[in-house]
Amino acid sequence: MKKKYVILLLVITAIFSLSTGAFAASNLTEIKAFLNAGINFRLDGKTWRPLDDHGKEVLPITYNGTTYLPLRVIANALDVPITWDGSTQTIGIRESSNLALYSKDVKVDYWSEKFYDVIDKKQLVFGNHQYDGAYAFTAENVGLGWYEGSPYLKIDFGKKYKTLHLVLYSPSSMKIRVLNGDKQQLTQEISLEADRVTELDVDLQNSQYAFVSAYDATNQAEKPLLYVLKDSYVTTESIPTSVNKSDGLQPRRHRIPANHNNVFDLLDFHLTIEDNRSVSSIQAYKRHLL
Repeated sequence: MKKKYVILLLVITAIFSLSTGAFAASNLTEIKAFLNAGINFRLDGKTWRPLDDHGKEVLPITYNGTTYLPLRVIANALDVPITWDGSTQTIGIRESSNLALYSKDVKVDYWSEKFYDVIDKKQLVFGNHQYDGAYAFTAENVGLGWYEGSPYLKIDFGKKYKTLHLVLYSPSSMKIRVLNGDKQQLTQEISLEADRVTELDVDLQNSQYAFVSAYDATNQAEKPLLYVLKDSYVTTESIPTSVNKSDGLQPRRHRIPANHNNVFDLLDFHLTIEDNRSVSSIQAYKRHLL
């Protein structure tokens, strides 16, 4: 009986494999193309080399006078989130892998003398930029350092995520730490400069919660506020492995300004294969070089 079961399982597996291969073959067209090592790139006016997620250089492909690069390489360079749904063979661009703190799915709690859910835009002009929302809470004054009772903002994202991109502002210099739901540190101590917006990436290590704790603020008659701007977001994407993650903290990455929504007007799309990925079918940008 056991032998028959094994044989049946092998037959089913073989049939499934053949049907999957037939589906893939029916949607692919064989072409003859060339890896082109003679093309140089510039990004924002500076020399740029296309790299994969492992920091290995990626050569463009030239086909019929057009140059191709893998979608993920371009997306990482422009900081555009992409997703892959293997069940429908669909690539998503700027879709729901990110969850901003504006979302109703995000719940917050706090331990602090004062807390505000700031929606008055007049209070949210920092660095000549208008923000639309923030959670603000008072930090502990300098002298006590960090301790279990330090003021914090607790953020519940509703499910587990890999990376937290924080956008922070404080009128005074202070220090922060980011912890997970078990109060385990996700970052080392981070110093924030006064009157400056700071953006940083934190490795959440698949946590649903984050605690942002603020302390050692410059002494003032009234304790200063730390603004956690609602432009902060979590994502299912990992911090690129080409960047050192030893302290759980990453510096700000290049991001597309908000007024560049038409960046895709410059790009067309084509289906190609990237052999070093677990999912071989991946869409690529097609760009005509001048």
